[in-house]
Amino acid sequence: MWSHADVKEYLDEKRVRIYGIEIMENASPIMQYDRETGVVKFPFEAECEGGWSGSAFIFGNEGQGLSTKQREICDEFLFIPQNRGGSGRSEDNFAGRDKVGSASMNVACAAAVVLQAYSLWAGYSEARFEGEKFLS
Repeated sequence: MWSHADVKEYLDEKRVRIYGIEIMENASPIMQYDRETGVVKFPFEAECEGGWSGSAFIFGNEGQGLSTKQREICDEFLFIPQNRGGSGRSEDNFAGRDKVGSASMNVACAAAVVLQAYSLWAGYSEARFEGEKFLS
């Protein structure tokens, strides 16, 4: 069985960047949309600049997030921006409210969002489909 350190060493040798998906202070959003320019920005540019050959994503459990050992092997942290409250006014989200929130998104849903964002950034072609089925 591989330890976290073994996985980190192996992926470093293969030049694979490890992204931890976690809500934390030093995390970058998985994508940002600039309404003025219509441009979507992704945080994967370090991959091109650093000579990385690919990416690996670590998703924590839905209640506790990433473990300490998982965090230790990550090269960078990303989070999925979420909206709360429905008013769209930032002061409604924080001012005068208890800081009760959710750190949990179903891990399968989180993986789908992250992998779709990465696929868009990487320029992967969309799978062909026929009728209501994607073709292999």
